[in-house]
Amino acid sequence: MDDDRRDQIKKELLTQETGYLLDIWQNADVDEWEKDAIEIIKDILLDRLGYVPPQSVEKQVSQILDRVEDYLENDELDKALSECETALQLSPDSANAYNYLGEIYEEMGQLENAIMNYQKAIQHDFEYHDAWENMLVVESELEEAFEESIARQHLDKALEFIYSDEPEKALQECERAKPLMPSLAVAYNYLGLILQTSGQFESASDAYLKAIQLNPRFYAARENLANAKVRWEEEQYHTYSDLSPAEEQEAITDLDESAIQEGGGPIPQWLFMDKSAFLLPGWAGHRTRYGRSGYDPLETDFELAHMEGVIFWRLITLKFRTRNPFYLLLMAFMGILYSLYGAIPFMLGGWEGLLAGITSSPDLIVGAALLINVYSSLRLEKSDGSEENGYTFF
Repeated sequence: MDDDRRDQIKKELLTQETGYLLDIWQNADVDEWEKDAIEIIKDILLDRLGYVPPQSVEKQVSQILDRVEDYLENDELDKALSECETALQLSPDSANAYNYLGEIYEEMGQLENAIMNYQKAIQHDFEYHDAWENMLVVESELEEAFEESIARQHLDKALEFIYSDEPEKALQECERAKPLMPSLAVAYNYLGLILQTSGQFESASDAYLKAIQLNPRFYAARENLANAKVRWEEEQYHTYSDLSPAEEQEAITDLDESAIQEGGGPIPQWLFMDKSAFLLPGWAGHRTRYGRSGYDPLETDFELAHMEGVIFWRLITLKFRTRNPFYLLLMAFMGILYSLYGAIPFMLGGWEGLLAGITSSPDLIVGAALLINVYSSLRLEKSDGSEENGYTFF
C-alpha cells in the first residue's frame, strides 16, 4: 500500500468511534479488510486507550489457521502442526482446526491419524463437506492398504474356518486380526460379517457399532447391525423356548432384577411372546408390545399409513402391476372412477369449477396412475424361463 492510500485510510478511520474500531479489531474477517488497515486500527486504539485489547478467540483462531494454510503450502509441516495445536487449545471445538490437522497428518503419511481428525471435524460439524471429502479420500487409500494387510489375511482365514465348520479357529484368527486392524469402517464391518456368520451376534454388533462410530454415514454397517440384533433375538427366543415353565420364570425374574439395577429397562420380547408373535415379520402393530397383550393401536395405525405410502409410491413409479385378470379389471374400474371424479369439476367452468378441480386433483392423479399401471401390466412380457416371485403385485 502506498503512503497516499495509507494516509487516506487513516484519516477515514480517525473519524470513526472507538467502539466501532474496537469491534473491527476484535471480530472483523481479515479477508474483508486490508492488512494495513487492521494495523492502522491497532495504532489508533493504542493512542486512544493506551493499550490494545485482545482479539476474540474466533479471530485469533482464524489468523492462526491462515498461517497453518501458508505453512502447508510451503510444506512446513512441523510449524503447521504446532500452530494447529495452538488453535485447538484456544478453541477445542473448531472443526476447521481438526480438518487442517487431518490434512497435516495426511501429508505426513500418518493416514490413521488423519482420518481420526477428519472424523473429529465431522463430529463438530456434521455438514462439513470438505472434511467428508478428505476422509473419503483417505479411507480409499486405507482400504487399498487393508486389502493387502496381515489383518485382512487373518480375517480371510477366519472366514475359511467358518466355512470348514471350525468356529474356534475362526475366532482365534479374528482375535489376531483386531490389534492389526486400521481405524477403518470397512474393516470393522467385514469383521462384523465374519463374527455374525460364525454366530457371534453380540460381538458382531460391537464391530458394526465401531464401524458406524468411525463413519456415521456407513449405512451398510447400520443395516448389518439391525440384522445382527434380529438374529440375536431369534437365537435367544429359541434358547428360552426350550426351558421348562419354572426355568423360564426364573430367567424372567433374573432379567427383571438386573433391569431394575441398571435403570429399569424393558424385559426382552423373546421372554413373553409366543412363537407366532415373535417370529412374525412386519411392523410392531402385528405383534405384542412390551408389557402389553394384543395389538398396539398406534403401531397398527403406523403400519396402515406405511402400507398406504408403499401403494402410492408403487403407483406413481409404475410398479403397481399385476397379471391377475380380476385385479386388472378392478384397477381399470377404480382408475376410470377416480379419473372422472377428479376431472368432472374442471368441466363446470368458472372460478368455482377451477377451485373444485384443484381440490379433487389428487383423485385425478390416482385414477390416471391406476390406468397407466393397467396399461403397463398389459404390455408386460415375461421372459422364458423366469419364475414368479410369489407376489400378487410387482
